[in-house]
Amino acid sequence: MNALHSRKSSSMRCASLALGLVAASVFTTALASPSIAAPAQTASSTHTADARMEREIAGLLRHNEGAERVGKDRVRLEPGVEVTVPSSSRVAAGMSDCRPGYACVWEHAGYNGARLDFYYYGSYQLSNYALSSGRSWQDQVSSFFNNQTGGAWMVGKNWLVEGGTSGWEWIFGGPAPYAESQVNDNDQADLIQLYA
Repeated sequence: MNALHSRKSSSMRCASLALGLVAASVFTTALASPSIAAPAQTASSTHTADARMEREIAGLLRHNEGAERVGKDRVRLEPGVEVTVPSSSRVAAGMSDCRPGYACVWEHAGYNGARLDFYYYGSYQLSNYALSSGRSWQDQVSSFFNNQTGGAWMVGKNWLVEGGTSGWEWIFGGPAPYAESQVNDNDQADLIQLYA
């Protein structure tokens, strides 16, 4: 092997190695870069999300007599009953956002939309609670999570009138912990019951 060929091969190998290192560096930087991995939220979109949430909170306070704001995204309708407004400025937490000790129902399937949280045992007529639009929670439940403790029960019921008779029909529920991301009898619940 002559010296010229050896020098040329060595310099080509070095150039190849350098090019490979540059490519690997660019690729690694691209994967780690948040601007490529996920688009950054703009100040405008954050402002829009905050404005939407404030409108929904104002609607809840207007349509639910005696309601009070107890958090950035939460309104207490009565002791042990709260509504949480979904925030589009963060990733939806889904059922993990239902606090321990509570039974939670969501307006939409997949634990999305507004959420109504119940803490105390009892029967709750959903027609007594309004969404931010003023529409009643009656016939609006699409998913739920019973996150109470000690195996306490949560049951959703529908008022059924059929053939001259009427009564409460059990449509979903179970002992804690229990959840359904899409209830079979979607948008039919009139009553939520919590009991031991």
